[in-house]
Amino acid sequence: MNYIITGNTYNSKFIEELAKRDDIIAMSGEELENSNIYFAPLDKVYVPSETSLSIVMDRMQDKSYVNGINKLKNKYFCREALSSIYPDFYFAKAALADIPSLKFGDKKVVIKPLKGFFGTGVRIADKDTDLHKLAYEMNLEVESSVKFFPESILSKDEYIIEEFITGDEYAVDMFFDEQGKPAIMNIYFHPEPIIPEYFHLMYYTNKEIFDLYLDTFNRFFTELNGVLNLKNFPIHAEFKLQDGVMVPIELNPMRYGGFGLADLTFNSYNFQPITAYFDDKPVDWYAIWKHRKQYNYAWILGYNGKDVNMETKEPNHEKFVQLLGVNNEIMDYVHLNHKTNPVFALAYLRNNNIILLKELLGTEFNDFFA
Repeated sequence: MNYIITGNTYNSKFIEELAKRDDIIAMSGEELENSNIYFAPLDKVYVPSETSLSIVMDRMQDKSYVNGINKLKNKYFCREALSSIYPDFYFAKAALADIPSLKFGDKKVVIKPLKGFFGTGVRIADKDTDLHKLAYEMNLEVESSVKFFPESILSKDEYIIEEFITGDEYAVDMFFDEQGKPAIMNIYFHPEPIIPEYFHLMYYTNKEIFDLYLDTFNRFFTELNGVLNLKNFPIHAEFKLQDGVMVPIELNPMRYGGFGLADLTFNSYNFQPITAYFDDKPVDWYAIWKHRKQYNYAWILGYNGKDVNMETKEPNHEKFVQLLGVNNEIMDYVHLNHKTNPVFALAYLRNNNIILLKELLGTEFNDFFA
């Protein structure tokens, strides 16, 4: 049987439709917890929200599969698994209380929760950083996010320290198929916004990105699975291109990109990446891009304004839609509850001018609340 186990964060607008298939059961993590369902080794499970991941793991009979999830979800274990591929990469772990006394020498590092989501509590540090202030600010940010992400998803007291990776950021949605071979579902470029607080504002893809990096990512995941030996296993992965080498930042198990990012695949190419996983079907990317080579496809996250009181202000969706439609075709637009999410909307855009698309990176979301 195939299962979709949803959680407390936004998943996908297509899940209800997918659940109409006779071989797919969709339920929330809470419903799973109150059921007598356990997942057999041949069952396929898709967990689009990390808030339900620990519940799913408790119900899995295949402990080697659970071990694979743990190796990727725990950032320290993940770096250990990657050490044979990147033998010179520096990483360590520390408790929150130990961060102020850390010594890096001349290294520039990234400090982030051992288990994390949505970039919460991530900081860059070097020998000149005030680590007392940094630890205090990280803790404040993590504590404020507990209402969105539980302890099983966002670690409060354990952190990983790893060498700072420079370069452009990319993301990949993929799964290992029934034979353990990688099947790429999408590749995205993640440009930096002008306002850092809106870090995940945009991901986009186009033919040029696939031409440059599809083979690179297929090789990486093939090599990774030589270490992990995973089958029927979805992953959302994030990388930075450093000195010509794709270096992984995170490998998130059991899902494609969160907050509806995976729906960009359906909106752009008209194939469903979730059922591709369930049906064990790879994608012919040559055929996909043959008739789309002039387009960029983008996922836009409508953030809650960084200086806005969400209890007293409401988002102006009409104003945001008007901005998005100036230079782009809006393929889909999703309203979200800004009081229970850190964002108020998702938009899926098609565009034939990358310069005009990137103008959205300067968006100030304070302007869309009144």
